[in-house]
Amino acid sequence: MFFQERLINVQYKLSDTEDSLADYIRRHPDTVAQLSVTKLAQLCYTVPNTITRLCKKLGYSGYAELKVELQHASQVEAKNENEIDEKRLISKTFQLINPEREAQVAAQLNKASKVVLFAVGETAYPVEDFTSTMNAFNHKTIFFTYENQMIYELAHTKNLLVILVSLSGENSQVLKMAKIAQDNQQFVVSLTHLSTNSLAAFATIPLYCYTPKRLQAGVNLTDKVPLYIVLNSLQNRYLETFV
Repeated sequence: MFFQERLINVQYKLSDTEDSLADYIRRHPDTVAQLSVTKLAQLCYTVPNTITRLCKKLGYSGYAELKVELQHASQVEAKNENEIDEKRLISKTFQLINPEREAQVAAQLNKASKVVLFAVGETAYPVEDFTSTMNAFNHKTIFFTYENQMIYELAHTKNLLVILVSLSGENSQVLKMAKIAQDNQQFVVSLTHLSTNSLAAFATIPLYCYTPKRLQAGVNLTDKVPLYIVLNSLQNRYLETFV
């Protein structure tokens, strides 16, 4: 993954200092690629150890690997934009699966009085499959297709785990559910394509897959396989808690 993709994936657990440092790198990739760790620390009013810690959180072996990626990222990214195939989508989605984050969601799946899911359109199919399997184990997982049913549950049931799925992260119906869930202090998990989006901003824990929107002749051909991968991985993490 590229720097900005890594950053989106781990942004939720960065400290304020690390977040500020990451923002500087994001805005000045060409400059940072030429700087020593000491010089970057001086420019950002921090210390080299903070930079090393950020690199580790982003999944780099160290600052040297970050610099190498920044030097070549623009050429590689431009090339890859025209080479979006299923193999690449699957590979990048597996890179986004975070065992620590999954374990937190699995723990909440056990604690919650009820698990409710909401998605619309074609995205609903993998979510319904996930719901059906999960409910066979815990008998408390429900997929809602109607807004009013979901709104009632969010407002009247305590200790919910709310899983909201929208690849764009900008679907108005899903965002409406996210806002109501937040207002009622429910635990929200989002699942979106890897991007900075409104739904992830509402989430207690954001999950990501990698599947950019793909349109052809006005038909939405966005691949749903990455959604299945993330949901299946989460399901397996949850089932491990029964062992």
